[in-house]
Amino acid sequence: MLFFHNAEIQIYRRRRKGSSNRYAMSATFTGYQSDIQPASQERTEFMAGRIGTIYTAFVDTTADVKEGDQVRTEDGKVYSVKGVQHWEGAGLLDYTELVLTSQDA
Repeated sequence: MLFFHNAEIQIYRRRRKGSSNRYAMSATFTGYQSDIQPASQERTEFMAGRIGTIYTAFVDTTADVKEGDQVRTEDGKVYSVKGVQHWEGAGLLDYTELVLTSQDA
């Protein structure tokens, strides 16, 4: 994948605690390289978000990310994954695009 890495992320997934109806967020894997950037105005409007709260991230296709996961960067920013799109078939240009909502704003 050809993109400029600007953040190392950890992916957290909501998992059931034992046999109860309680859930907790736990890390699935650490150390994925990503490129996180503010979303375009069109995407922000489509997601019904405010400018500065919606982001687009690009990660390698090997990253196991699902809608509803949390993404945390090494500098402490927390994002919720709202959309996952896999782009494949072009060899070196294969990547996964994420739509993120900032939990800090």
